[in-house]
Amino acid sequence: MAIFSPLLSLIGLSRSLLCYVFILTAIHGTSSLQQKITAPDGACMTQDAPNHHSQQYPHLVSGNLNGTTLIVPISLQAARRLIPKEYGIAEAAYRDLLPSFPKGMYPMMAQIVHDHDIQLPIYNASITDFSRASLEFPFVDIFGNGRSSFRWASTFLISSNNELAIQGAQGYGVTVHPSTFHPPCDAYAALKNGATYAHSQAAPDSANPNQSSKFMSITSKPSPNRVPYPLEFIKAVTNQPVFADTQLCDYFVRIYDTPLSSAATPVIADVSVDLDPFRGPRSWHGVYGWRVSTPFLEPMMPEVCARKE
Repeated sequence: MAIFSPLLSLIGLSRSLLCYVFILTAIHGTSSLQQKITAPDGACMTQDAPNHHSQQYPHLVSGNLNGTTLIVPISLQAARRLIPKEYGIAEAAYRDLLPSFPKGMYPMMAQIVHDHDIQLPIYNASITDFSRASLEFPFVDIFGNGRSSFRWASTFLISSNNELAIQGAQGYGVTVHPSTFHPPCDAYAALKNGATYAHSQAAPDSANPNQSSKFMSITSKPSPNRVPYPLEFIKAVTNQPVFADTQLCDYFVRIYDTPLSSAATPVIADVSVDLDPFRGPRSWHGVYGWRVSTPFLEPMMPEVCARKE
């Protein structure tokens, strides 16, 4: 959109996944009616819970995030090849939280999540729900002090019908593959055997017709008797500041101490992907994590990545 060009120069290439959306709404003006970018005709209805916390935080973007978040152990050597070489890996930080994590391994994160009822009360604004899938790399030490853990996330699959979410992610340096999701309006679908399933498939790249389309699939089932990663570990991972490069960070916060997360379920899962930074399809079987829904808060504008003293 043409309106993003002058805006970019003013805010220095904002990295917030959603802030463009709400700034755009504000520029076009607000009224006594909520400014809402509506879903396309025939859009399905979600089963996610509504956003009940937006008025408590009127200056922040808020919503509910539901989905499956998994910890996929990969070798430290593989993590070192995948994570840009200028960033360190804070191994001591994740071992402090999880001393039992296997020696010589690194906790990569895989997730498919659904952003629902996204609001910014100060501008009386909201946007359409969307889904996203990613492989992300927590406990990245961008300052070399061994104490400041950040999460590197360079590539997303995002719902192709939400152009503003796509442009917002691209604006802070992320590679986005516009994608279709199944289910289209929820974080996962129930299967007859009691498992849940979510799949994201990118549209074919017309510029590279021989290149396979990017995708992610997660099939999970409850694992009440084996929980190698406590929910507190997932909380620590998902609340690390997110970056695609180190100029600015997205200080996205998930809130776990509300009734919304009381139904959090430990799961065992299979993951299949073809997604950067890997080259070609990969599969992991019998990995663990959680299905959980939480409120979230996000600053409207990005912030300078700050070291922890």
